[in-house]
Amino acid sequence: EVNILWAAHQVHHSSEDYNLFTALRQSVLQKYTSWMFNLPMALFIPPSVFAVHLQFNLLYQFWIHTEVITKLGPLEWILNTPSHHRVHHGRNPYCIDKNYGGTLIIWDRIFGTFEAEDAKVVYGLTHPVNSFDPIMLQLRPLAHIWNTFWATPGFWNKLSVIFKGPGWGPGKPRLGLPEEIPVITGKEVPFNPHVPVYLNCYALVHFAVIVDLYTELLASVTMLSQGTVLMRIGFIILSLLSFGLLMENKSKAGILEIIRCLVFIGVYKLGYFRSQFSFLGYAYEV
Repeated sequence: EVNILWAAHQVHHSSEDYNLFTALRQSVLQKYTSWMFNLPMALFIPPSVFAVHLQFNLLYQFWIHTEVITKLGPLEWILNTPSHHRVHHGRNPYCIDKNYGGTLIIWDRIFGTFEAEDAKVVYGLTHPVNSFDPIMLQLRPLAHIWNTFWATPGFWNKLSVIFKGPGWGPGKPRLGLPEEIPVITGKEVPFNPHVPVYLNCYALVHFAVIVDLYTELLASVTMLSQGTVLMRIGFIILSLLSFGLLMENKSKAGILEIIRCLVFIGVYKLGYFRSQFSFLGYAYEV
């Protein structure tokens, strides 16, 4: 309901599929906005209690990202369930700004933001991104706010661009006009460009390599220099960008992938990358 905060959260909602991987789809900006929701608790809640609650709340919200579980009977009145959270992730008009609860759904029922799952939920953003480019997915909403801010006349209107809802415009209510939300026909098809099977396999294998390198980075980060850590993170981001462009069939994706592989060979031979599994070293070079 606040545009600048939504810009830090919308990556989580950008997936047009709804499964456990959606729970892991997070914005790099999220941690820079979450503190304002947690800070008031510092006045009343002991730090140890807060730390346990924060982790439990986060872990609880993982399993509710699924279409496998339908309804949970009486628990639907108290807990935030997969059914309730599916509504929260929907772009159907009846799903917008509903079911905010993390662990409990009672707060939505009390404050009037509860909506039961009804028509088939279509997932994603009201205006789909239609891209697998991770950098664009992260930064597009900020660019939109920036452009709208400068295009909107009046000082108070400019502030409203930042602090009112994403659908707000001059002369509109705080959250925008419901009739401007795109109509859902039920025939929507998730963005999924056709790519050859061999390219899917190629991307999967290389993604597995990146997961291995990332896991090894987490295990050894305290022993590495800041420059090495930043270089590894930069390479991981470059890899995800390249995979995304490959999956979109972009014309320049092959060139970027060749450059990425050459960079990998160089830094791997120089010892800046390490696999968790030493026997895979030669295979990675191949």
